[in-house]
Amino acid sequence: MTAVARDALAVGLEGRLPTNQQYLVEHGVGAGTMQRALDELRATRALRTVSHGHLGRVITALDVAATWRAGGLDPIRLLLPPAGPVEITALEAVVAEALSRLGIPHTVRHRRGGSVRLAMARAGDGDLAVVSAGALSAADQGFRFRALGVGTYYGPDRIAVVSRRGGQTPPRLIAIDTDSPDHRALTLAEFPPDQVDRYVAVPFPHVPAAVLDERVDAGIWHITPSVVPLDLAGLELRGLATPAGRAAWQATSEAVLVAGSLRRELQAVLTGLDLTDLAERQDQAIAADSGLVAV
Repeated sequence: MTAVARDALAVGLEGRLPTNQQYLVEHGVGAGTMQRALDELRATRALRTVSHGHLGRVITALDVAATWRAGGLDPIRLLLPPAGPVEITALEAVVAEALSRLGIPHTVRHRRGGSVRLAMARAGDGDLAVVSAGALSAADQGFRFRALGVGTYYGPDRIAVVSRRGGQTPPRLIAIDTDSPDHRALTLAEFPPDQVDRYVAVPFPHVPAAVLDERVDAGIWHITPSVVPLDLAGLELRGLATPAGRAAWQATSEAVLVAGSLRRELQAVLTGLDLTDLAERQDQAIAADSGLVAV
């Protein structure tokens, strides 16, 4: 039943299950055992199939939650960025609620770095990872994923340039996080090498502190609520000013839900999650964030 549940969730409604011969070879079970498993799944209203003889069985009805339970499948381990930016907080809530509505048990772990979360998903240390489109494009290909829309990872006007009020104009020392493909792409687009004196390595969450300490003149920052408003600390925000910078935001700003490679049943989750209210929830969260946007 576990094998059939995984296969059914992988191919989905109107998909075709493997043949009896394939189950015999892969799992050592005969046609009688297969039929008993299918009868049990049908009795629990998990799925129904129609036999096409040696071509296998076509799924004619599929209840994702019931199939997940009947197969005794493990909860989904969701890998998310650290809490902070309000659009990420809203994204976490919407995905978790959608998993609950779908009837899939899940756990949540926060890990910094899109490349780290992708590596964990590939190794089987997590099941679904939320990353930016930029992080996914910088990684090896081969992941199954669902793109969630431009601006769902970095909201509109939520990527800003931080500088000191009355500081160096134009800025010459620029913060860059070389461990972050997104931060590197955004920084080089907004501040190309021929317009700066030097790039200074700074982890992207620490850019405001580096500007305040005068280690750099400016840097790209993903706006995050802070206890002390940046303007009271003598810092100022502006939006991306160059066409190249805005194009880099467009290319990196989409959130992507990526499935790990070791659990084929995750396909049903990728396609089945109802995330239709994501953009609205994120807009509400941004509007409630004291109006803090880049201008």
